[in-house]
Amino acid sequence: MKVFILGSYGPSLVNFRGDMIKSMVENGHEVIACAPDENDDLENQLLALGAKYVPIVMNRTGMNPIKDIYLFNEIKKKIKNEKPDVFLSYTIKPNIYGTLAAHVSGVENIYGLMTGAGSVIRGNTLKLKIIQKGIVPLYRIAFKKCKALLFLNEDDLELFKNKRIVNKQEVVVIGSSGVNLNVFDKRPLKNKDTYLFIARLIKDKGINEFLKAASIAKEKRPSMKFNVLGPFDKNPTAITHEDLNKWIDKGTINYLGETKDVRPFIEDSFVITLPSYHEGQGRVLVEAMAMGRATIATDVSGCRQTVKDGETGFLVPVKNSEVLAEKMIYMYDNPEITLKMAEQGYKRALEKYDVKKINEIILNAMEL
Repeated sequence: MKVFILGSYGPSLVNFRGDMIKSMVENGHEVIACAPDENDDLENQLLALGAKYVPIVMNRTGMNPIKDIYLFNEIKKKIKNEKPDVFLSYTIKPNIYGTLAAHVSGVENIYGLMTGAGSVIRGNTLKLKIIQKGIVPLYRIAFKKCKALLFLNEDDLELFKNKRIVNKQEVVVIGSSGVNLNVFDKRPLKNKDTYLFIARLIKDKGINEFLKAASIAKEKRPSMKFNVLGPFDKNPTAITHEDLNKWIDKGTINYLGETKDVRPFIEDSFVITLPSYHEGQGRVLVEAMAMGRATIATDVSGCRQTVKDGETGFLVPVKNSEVLAEKMIYMYDNPEITLKMAEQGYKRALEKYDVKKINEIILNAMEL
């Protein structure tokens, strides 16, 4: 089979879908990977996985209907050139325009992967409600063309059912994108005082809550250390360099920049923190657990399914810096309990989040 995979962010093809692509190739399928080229080495990385790379221009956060019509036509051209037997998309624009383009191009086996509903679907501000009036009907039309839909968690599935986007389609809840346990292997603890936030620097990831919580905790426990790792983003809710510099100048946090390899930074940390407003799954939490680190996350979709509150870490209320700070201080004051949580998280990663098990579910769902 020839499989065409469409995403909206180039590096995610390798970082998040790489093991899946490799598994498809190992099962004898030809894989075409398509996304915007935001990584100079992306083509070589995909070739190493056995896939062909097809670049495309796509503004994943733009909302210009004329540009989206152009995008639809571009996707259609790429699909017609490649003539795939199977089409798989993930993230909003690929799921909508990619699915429709695959349908009009005559692809019979179309699959959609929901990596997270995101603020565009979940949000309740006036602006987002207006956007939803356009996007929800497009999702309904597009997903009717899918042979099956893959969701990372039950919460997102219920949301899509409530909005009547998902109706009679076959649905598979895969639970996770999985992690490669040979890559994200258990590492010995180096310190008991360093807390790390890893995510794009956007409000929906809880960066503001982390910064405020770090300030509260550091005032009470001056020797605690707080690091931020992740790229600045084009997302409408992104924070700026100036926003972050205020906290750096106060000595509250250290900014570590962005990286292609989070493992050394997880290894140098005591606890990994993700106070996100919503997630498909919160992949960094699984990566941290696999490396033997305790976690703190918000009690929201995609995080509550991953972190076992009180066992592998803590779940805290969304947008609550005070409770987040309280839990970080507790873990600092009680390292022996935190180490037990880290060990339980490691066991959970082995049992539930091995990428080989997840890929088997995905390939079976896609009849590959």
